[in-house]
Amino acid sequence: MVDPVKYEVALERIQTHLDAADYDAAATLLRGLHPADAAEILNELNDDEQSALVNRLETEQLADVFEQMYEEEMAEVAEHLDRETLVDMLEAMEPDAAADLLGEMEPEEAAGLIGEMDEPAEVTALLQYPEDEAGGIMNLPPPSLRRWMRVREAVSYLREHYEDAEEIFYLYVLDRNTRLIGLVNLRALILADPEQTIEMIMSRDVISVRVDADQEEAAQLLARYDLLALPVVDANNRLVGIITVDDLVDVIEEEATEDIYRLAGVGDDAAIDSPFWQILRNRLPWLVMNLGTAFLAAYVVSLFDATIAKVTILAALMPIVTGQGGNAGTQTMTVVVRSLALHEVEPSDTPYTLWREMRVGLVNGLVVGTLVGLIVAVFTSNPWLGVVIGLAMLGNMVVAGTFGTLVPMLLRRIGVDPALASSIFVTATTDVMGFALFLGLSTLLIKLIL
Repeated sequence: MVDPVKYEVALERIQTHLDAADYDAAATLLRGLHPADAAEILNELNDDEQSALVNRLETEQLADVFEQMYEEEMAEVAEHLDRETLVDMLEAMEPDAAADLLGEMEPEEAAGLIGEMDEPAEVTALLQYPEDEAGGIMNLPPPSLRRWMRVREAVSYLREHYEDAEEIFYLYVLDRNTRLIGLVNLRALILADPEQTIEMIMSRDVISVRVDADQEEAAQLLARYDLLALPVVDANNRLVGIITVDDLVDVIEEEATEDIYRLAGVGDDAAIDSPFWQILRNRLPWLVMNLGTAFLAAYVVSLFDATIAKVTILAALMPIVTGQGGNAGTQTMTVVVRSLALHEVEPSDTPYTLWREMRVGLVNGLVVGTLVGLIVAVFTSNPWLGVVIGLAMLGNMVVAGTFGTLVPMLLRRIGVDPALASSIFVTATTDVMGFALFLGLSTLLIKLIL
């Protein structure tokens, strides 16, 4: 995590040098920073300033900095590099990061750069997978063990083949067909008798993920089982890659952000600094759709215009019923959508979840309905009006719990992302039912509340 104070000081000093056109001094400061901090600062600069700095960094430094950026950021900054430098940097980068950068480029440009690389095989092997699947975020598999190896042989093998100590999370055991059959913890290997075989100390209970699984599933597995790394296998259980915890940190943030944006109806790519027309394209369609549900609610209100004309205070009280119903519906919907995303519940759990949320709605409705009923009765000196709004609040709270559960469950069952459309339908339902309950009861009891 970037220290806000150090980051701000470094950015200010670098910006001062840039304003004075002292690019060498600015680049020297940038080289002294952690790659993550350097990447963050580069993203704060304009195109000319980025170009001046990245062209003063060595290839290895560039690779380290680029590996700390998101794919889109890498592609933008890479435009400032000449072709030879870009090729050298791609070769210096970790294969998965290089594949991410190439994946953001036009196919023809990416193919040309790959053709100029000395050893592109590792990168091209990763480019065949979609970026949102496990294969798209994995690294190539590390050197693996065989079950017939002695412990002493395995230790020698690791010394010979593992150049970076950070690579050693778990040691995977493969059969002759490269199928994943076991896992050895490094601690177990160190403590084992040198003459024991790997088969004697390995665990056959290996948590893995399919190469075509969604990246969110990989993140959930890593979090659920507290793993540092997750092996990726194909349909035949052959080891094709490995996903480490640092690969999935960005995925977890990306998926959480996507769900929040979708719940708000602003699209998947709705960052605050997005282009103006993209912001409009993300938000406007959902506002138009919400407008349609608003007219539906207005139509329901219009059915009771005679009642409202007789008891004008109803117009002031209606938003209380619908507003609280909408809040309750949003609470239920958010919990259910998140639980679906984490696979804590499935559509098959609908009866149990529905019964639980209806009970929650009933209790919330009794408490909030009683409270609002008493307040309205006191301030209007009309006990029956308090009874009407209290009953309407109770009913709408139950509706909120019911539809806050049913809508996302139904959307998931028919293959639609529940985070994308749930809020529109749930809010529309609580508005329509809130108006109908409150004004309907008021109409039935009109003689008592006049």
